[in-house]
Amino acid sequence: MIKKIAFILFGLVTLIGSLQAASTKQLPTLDKPRVETCRPIGKSAAMSAVARRADGKVLSASLNMRSKPPVYRVRVLTNSGRVRHYYVNACNGRLL
Repeated sequence: MIKKIAFILFGLVTLIGSLQAASTKQLPTLDKPRVETCRPIGKSAAMSAVARRADGKVLSASLNMRSKPPVYRVRVLTNSGRVRHYYVNACNGRLL
């Protein structure tokens, strides 16, 4: 009887020890790819870049940070009365 109790206790201690060791193991992590981020140019800089190239009046600009690279969408009222959109790379200020 004592041998059975000792055997059961030994089994429980071994089981608890293995569970503690398993819980302290760190799971492998997946490395996320590094994403290069840029510091966007200002809205006025994007509007100025378009104003130099477009014929018409610059109306507004909005930044889309979700696109890669971030892009400004600049609205221009052309001399013919139509609204045209220009896209400017927000990282370097170049028209797309």
